[in-house]
Amino acid sequence: MKSLQITGKGAYTVVEHELAELQEDQVTVQIHIVSTCPRWDMSMMGGKDMFDASKEPEYPLMPGAPGHEMAGTITAVGSGVTALKVGDRVAALEHLSGNGAYSQYLNYRVHELIKLPDEVSWKQAVSFELFKCVLIGLHQFGSLKGKSMLVSGLGPAGILALQAARLMGAERVVAIDINRDRINYVNSLGIGEAKHSDELGGERFDLGYDCVGAAPSVQNVLEHTDSHLVIFGVLKGEVRYPGELWFKGFKLESYKYRSFGAEDQALMIDLVANKGLNTECLQTHHMPLSRYNETVDLLTSQQAIKVFSYPGEDL
Repeated sequence: MKSLQITGKGAYTVVEHELAELQEDQVTVQIHIVSTCPRWDMSMMGGKDMFDASKEPEYPLMPGAPGHEMAGTITAVGSGVTALKVGDRVAALEHLSGNGAYSQYLNYRVHELIKLPDEVSWKQAVSFELFKCVLIGLHQFGSLKGKSMLVSGLGPAGILALQAARLMGAERVVAIDINRDRINYVNSLGIGEAKHSDELGGERFDLGYDCVGAAPSVQNVLEHTDSHLVIFGVLKGEVRYPGELWFKGFKLESYKYRSFGAEDQALMIDLVANKGLNTECLQTHHMPLSRYNETVDLLTSQQAIKVFSYPGEDL
């Protein structure tokens, strides 16, 4: 089998290697489609650790890393697996340690996958791992019914949050960004209301969901939110929590990862298959994995929201 391997800052190759031995609690997935996770890709190719930019990743990365958003077909099952079978269509729900999904095949445990119904396409499902994380963060607010929400950032997470919050009962959701092209793109899709950060004026929202992580973005959301803010993006910098928010009982919290159970998975499928949530719009560019440098350039310049590849053909 073939995989992409990042060998150093700005350097990569395509390697041929054996698939790891299938364990009894694993299934083998032939990866049909894989998508970028922009911050991971830009960090790893840029010589920076994902969570600590002062550190450099340990090169070479494992084959297929940092790819983790994928969808494909099960080709083999371990002796202890009963919940999935050969031929099932699945998508990744977990970011694995070790080998990654920029590969033609990868082994997974059952809880690391979600089974796909026929009505969900490959391009709709490929970024379900990200969508899972966005939904976990939105659930930190409790019920969204009747509330207003400000979403900061029109990257992949923000575009999903804008749609999901509304479909989960929020009365009004507005997403902001500083990239006019992103704003125009989202508004052209008809999936929600997007505007420039400078155009908020005195608008107020019950809830805030920051999908950027940069301290100025979080601070801006904080200044337009009345009761509760969740920071989904990896925080960089310091945020000022003014004393008057303490007196209001304002809740500021970071994203809290948790397991994603059957009820969560059912909600995810329902939002995409039945409620019209558009996940396919994230996949704006196709590029072979063998041209990974061009993929990273598209992400860095913000020309692409996500870039997808077909490992069976593109390696």
